Amino acid sequence: MAHVDKVLAKTNPSKDDKLFMLLMHKPDRTPVDNRSLAALIRVERAKETVRAGRGAIRQAASATAKADRRERDHQRFLAAGLMTKAGLLDSQTGIPTWDRATLLGALDAMAKADVTEDQQRRWKARGEALLAKAGDDTENTSGAA
Repeated sequence: MAHVDKVLAKTNPSKDDKLFMLLMHKPDRTPVDNRSLAALIRVERAKETVRAGRGAIRQAASATAKADRRERDHQRFLAAGLMTKAGLLDSQTGIPTWDRATLLGALDAMAKADVTEDQQRRWKARGEALLAKAGDDTENTSGAA
């Protein structure tokens, strides 16, 4: 029996494990002993099911986190592609064409700018023209305007 081998391998067996081994090796088990042994075996199977379930849950959570990281990284690569199209990153090296502080200051100003809808429409039209001109390999499907 596999459970016997597992219990024997343990350095610090639980009370249930000790009782299991005692009943397993008892030569003259009574019907009560047999029911107790069967109950301990059912408990161990239930514990194994719970452990397997927890493992499956961890695996699913890990897969979801990996997919989320992959999508986040994809969106970052798309943004870097847009910065390259705008001439803010060197297409060969990926190094910013402006120094980092200036580039960050400009992007921060843009993020905090109080822009009218008309200005946003002009920026969007200009961006769409630039994307159409060179072929859009940086499509952002997030639906953001």
